[in-house]
Amino acid sequence: MRETHAVILAPTVSAASPASTARAEPGVTLAVPAAAPNVALVRQVLAGLLDSQAVDPALSADVKIAVTEACTNVVVHAYPDGAGPMETTMTLTPGNLLISVRDRGGEFNPLPGDPGTPALGFGLALIASLSDEFGIRSGASGTEVQMLFHLGDTPAADGPQAFAQASQLSMSSTVAPDSIALALAPGAPLVNVLGRVISLLAARADFSIDRLSDAQLLSDALATHAPKRAANGYVRVGVVEERDGFELRIGPLEPDGGKALVADTALPGVGSLLERLSNEVAFEPASGTQHGGETLKLRLSRND
Repeated sequence: MRETHAVILAPTVSAASPASTARAEPGVTLAVPAAAPNVALVRQVLAGLLDSQAVDPALSADVKIAVTEACTNVVVHAYPDGAGPMETTMTLTPGNLLISVRDRGGEFNPLPGDPGTPALGFGLALIASLSDEFGIRSGASGTEVQMLFHLGDTPAADGPQAFAQASQLSMSSTVAPDSIALALAPGAPLVNVLGRVISLLAARADFSIDRLSDAQLLSDALATHAPKRAANGYVRVGVVEERDGFELRIGPLEPDGGKALVADTALPGVGSLLERLSNEVAFEPASGTQHGGETLKLRLSRND
């Protein structure tokens, strides 16, 4: 059992962070519909990040259990009257990993309403026991559970300060509740994370072994070449799941970046891997960008 310093923040907090607090931008951001099957998707992204840091297996297991519990709480409790998003951010600092799981449901009060009632239910108590520090922020814009894990020999981060710097509660979302959106900052382990995501999507679409291998090759090609074509350094991948496969939307890219990315993956005697492995390749203007940014669309299906 890890020594824990549980930080239970005020159940109702301002949507804005203090002006003096510098924001810590996450290395990995994943938004998915708050549905039980998507908890596995969050775990795959987390596993890719942990593998890239060579985290001790026992600690890695603790992190995965804690994040799974936070995601399950969103799935079960956040949207009793309908669907909504579940947003996870993962922020690496020297020797520390800070993870945030948030919803956009109603306000949540983790503190007891009656004398003698435990302050935390079993799930939140489990998260607190597995993390080095733990916090909850809640308000009109939803609830955020934050977990800090100390990874190395460097001094542990100050929990409350790290939570304030990395809080996502005040951030708006442009992601629809029924879509999947993955964003990786420059330097994030794109190969590890994207490969696990695309493999899981292919498995959910019941791809054959050969087609699963195609999806993995396509993922490797994207991870290798997409960063140099990204419009702002961030690699952003949107996913729409279909009955027989899924569509990937990579962008915003630089002007003509989609076409350049397709050309980047060309091999002698084979041609572009993206064209060869995808059922459909298309390009469209990227929304919200200047100077003619582009989005690359790739569709993969089972090929029944």
